[in-house]
Amino acid sequence: MSGKIGVRSPQQNLAGFLSWEQTAQGFDVYVSGPLSQGATRIIGNSHQVKIEQNGRTMRGVDPQQLIEENLGWPFPIENLPFWLKGKTAPNRQVANIEKDGNRLSSFSQDGWQVNYLRYNAYYELPERIRISQGDWRFTIIIKNWSV
Repeated sequence: MSGKIGVRSPQQNLAGFLSWEQTAQGFDVYVSGPLSQGATRIIGNSHQVKIEQNGRTMRGVDPQQLIEENLGWPFPIENLPFWLKGKTAPNRQVANIEKDGNRLSSFSQDGWQVNYLRYNAYYELPERIRISQGDWRFTIIIKNWSV
């Protein structure tokens, strides 16, 4: 999928372009624009991750920890492949589930509140998602799906 991402943190509001490719083996995320002061690529799976940014490469075994340490924001990257498709992450507790027909409209999982603000009528996949935790809010606007 590709689209835009907005990040609201306690210190600032940022926006950028987002490209996410998900395979059975892992993910390849590319963020460009003001959000990353250029471009950031995050490649990995649930066991390892690599972040490429401004000519530097950082590696680690905990994707969420490496992202927070190097980019400065908590980002639920392990749950996002499911949340982007309008689903909850498997094998994790879910609370406050609300639905609109067969579609999820909101839920809480792993300390994050996920709200689906709009779905694509053709693909029946999310087009606008808000993910928040405390003072952090991520808004993802999906422009293109490649299914």
